[in-house]
Amino acid sequence: MSIQSAVIGYGYWGRNVARALHNSTEVALHTIYDEDKAAQAKAKEDYEITPYVSYEAILADSKIQAIFIITPPQTHFALAESALKHHKHTFVEKPITTQYTQAQALYALAKKQDKILYCDHIFLHSPAVQYLKEQIKSFGEIVYINARRINLGLFQSNVDVIWDLAIHDLSIIDYLVGLHIKEVSTFKTRYLDYPNDALANINLRLESGIIITLSVSWLSPIKVREMIIGGSKKTAIYDETKKDKIALFDTGVVIKDTFDTNSLYQKMVEYKLGEQLTPTLPNTMALDNSIAYFASLILSDNLKQSQSVESQCDEGHILRVIKAIEIIQDSHTQS
Repeated sequence: MSIQSAVIGYGYWGRNVARALHNSTEVALHTIYDEDKAAQAKAKEDYEITPYVSYEAILADSKIQAIFIITPPQTHFALAESALKHHKHTFVEKPITTQYTQAQALYALAKKQDKILYCDHIFLHSPAVQYLKEQIKSFGEIVYINARRINLGLFQSNVDVIWDLAIHDLSIIDYLVGLHIKEVSTFKTRYLDYPNDALANINLRLESGIIITLSVSWLSPIKVREMIIGGSKKTAIYDETKKDKIALFDTGVVIKDTFDTNSLYQKMVEYKLGEQLTPTLPNTMALDNSIAYFASLILSDNLKQSQSVESQCDEGHILRVIKAIEIIQDSHTQS
């Protein structure tokens, strides 16, 4: 029997989640609720759903097993807390909250209630990122990761560009190499009189020595979703906007211990020019994969065990990403 679910919030992403649930074999779309009357009317037009007068009425219905919270970030904590207190498995759009202590409190509550709390860092479920995770050890020692996530808009009224865009790259980086920050510097700025920062450049040095550079912006005339992962043996370029999302290069730089005859103080440098590989990836959607994974946690015979398993979106991962953003925000140089 399918898991009966309710989608809370029917904006741009809520519509995508509802569509995915409608097509899911594991989770059934029982209802959609949005306080905006136009959005609620649109939901009723799009799907045959059971109507409810309030969020509280949905939580009171024992038939509903899972709540999908697809609302502005500042509402996530209160909505998720209520869902868990009413013994509902809870799926939250990123970020789970915008405060580390609130996220800790939600996970503690989920454990107490023996329910799944799941935050959808969606790119971790994409075939491209899964491929990178499988191959990352073959890259040799990772030296740097350079990421750009820029586009024109959409300006957010409730979070800045770091919470909106950089969170995706930080999540991917933590999944691939671990996000343990040693040093950080951040430059960010607002655009004209808009209240939230619209552009940020972030530089990190991880405890492992890996150098991270992130550029995020709502001000770019072009859309870029690119990450370069440079290792001592291989380099990968991951571009979410392209059909072939991964390009893997068997190239690099070799430093020899013998000295160049032209300079006694410089080691000889050789450039390794190898093959380029474009892997064939599964043709699956990250959102579908994420919902299926959430369902698998709910259907597990041992919820406590499933919550303790180190996975794409486990508690440790989510908390590290939120803590990283708090560290980045505290380090910024305002311009």
